[in-house]
Amino acid sequence: MKKKILLIISIIITMSICSGCGLLTQKDKTTDISDYSEYLGTEGKHPNDIFPQSIPISAVIEDFCYYYYNSWDPNHVVYLVYSCNEEDYAKETERLSKLNSSSDYLIYGGTGFNYPICAILADSYNGYIYALADKDNNRLIYVEITFCDYFSDINYEEIIDKEYLLKGFDAKLGNSTRRAFEKGELNK
Repeated sequence: MKKKILLIISIIITMSICSGCGLLTQKDKTTDISDYSEYLGTEGKHPNDIFPQSIPISAVIEDFCYYYYNSWDPNHVVYLVYSCNEEDYAKETERLSKLNSSSDYLIYGGTGFNYPICAILADSYNGYIYALADKDNNRLIYVEITFCDYFSDINYEEIIDKEYLLKGFDAKLGNSTRRAFEKGELNK
């Protein structure tokens, strides 16, 4: 009888743990630019130094997406694309040029960008946050693809236009950086 009770208790505990795991998964996604300050502004949930604290009044928003996913480790895919007047463009590119950017940023198979880089934070463990400049159109492109354990749980290629991604970038589960880590060839 004791064995039967212990078995029932362990089944209940196992089921509780399994169902609880689903509750631990967090997901938050918006493409509504009016939500920008809630996520990325000064008081936002996920501010960083590269994305602007506020969007200039002259900005014409082309695209925006904030996607957060956390099953065990936080993952973000965020991008903002806008064009603006020359004064706001100059002010923002000057701000970005003063940031302490990563010098070694060609990681995850990356070979370069389609636009000049204004600022970039690159880390082989966590991914990228960067801003690109399209001077001909007074356009700024901000991208964040951050994750843990050398791969992204979010399919970023379904979310971000390939034009804004690092050429050759691969942060999918079986990527070469992750494989190098698994072989002990990378330090955290």
